[in-house]
Amino acid sequence: MLGSSIQAQLASAPLELLVAHSGKASFRGLSAVSDQVIWVSGSKGTVGRSTDGGKHWKWMPVAGHEKRDFRDVEGMDSTTALIMAVGEPAVILRTTDGGQQWQTVFSDTRPGMFLDAMHFRTAAIGLVVGDPIGQIPFMAHTVDGGKTWQSFQIQQADGSAFLLDSGEAFFAASGSNVQLLNQGKAGNGWMVTGGNRSRLIHTDGQAFFDLPFLPGGSSRGANSVAMRDNFRGIIVGGDFANDTAKANNCLIVDLHQVGTPMEQVVSRPVTPPAGYRSSIAHIRGKQWITCGTSGVDISLDGGINWQQLSKESFHALSIPPKGNYAYLAGGGGRIARIRIR
Repeated sequence: MLGSSIQAQLASAPLELLVAHSGKASFRGLSAVSDQVIWVSGSKGTVGRSTDGGKHWKWMPVAGHEKRDFRDVEGMDSTTALIMAVGEPAVILRTTDGGQQWQTVFSDTRPGMFLDAMHFRTAAIGLVVGDPIGQIPFMAHTVDGGKTWQSFQIQQADGSAFLLDSGEAFFAASGSNVQLLNQGKAGNGWMVTGGNRSRLIHTDGQAFFDLPFLPGGSSRGANSVAMRDNFRGIIVGGDFANDTAKANNCLIVDLHQVGTPMEQVVSRPVTPPAGYRSSIAHIRGKQWITCGTSGVDISLDGGINWQQLSKESFHALSIPPKGNYAYLAGGGGRIARIRIR
């Protein structure tokens, strides 16, 4: 059983450090295509790729973007990937030759532009979200693998523009505050906000739910969402400024209950993760893993109870399809993995 294999791994070496980048970049973008192919991105214009499971890395400078912060990366294979630089100008770059050359496929120079996360449903269909301009969240989608992007505004059921509250935005913490779902129309997905208000918002704006995270602070709220199917998932966050606080840092979501009171849509764990968490991923069945600046935790019972695996700090995690490892990336240029199968 998967649970037994994880528990056995905990007894030996739960976390294996793969590399510490010499430039000490802070990595918040991470995309494990397979157990062999891993892409990372972060501060100081740093992008890296491994094709042998993290044993060796190719560090690639992105000409003209040496001081940018690439907060998200989406790898398609060993040669094709997209990287996202956050603010002014907000840009998305694409490579098809393993990072030797990068083409600008999206750019927005408007004041206040700040991209937060990308997610791809398939190698062709993807979505990027950004902080609001005039309370309207920025959104753009692609249907050709990121070669071209079309911005759009989501609307509420009455046809009016969907607006975020003052002080409500997306956190560019791990590239995982939006997830397109594998079923339904191409734009079917969910995203989470934080700050003065935390919400779970459908990517078409037709449904949203207030989330009972700690309110009223720029460092508080939801950071990451992972849906295991169209209805069930887990959201993590908390307070980045108080990263060992366990209160209101994780919510279990069951959208089968839509139309009922909010307390029936989300529930809190009995034993929460050991602090603020910026990234969450589903392993399989009832097994989940989450990470943040105060450690890494795992749940074997659908998020009801969490056990801390490590106190090491990481920002992002990624599990490749059918992979044997969960990969983690964080500050100080550190990349690690945990065996999950």
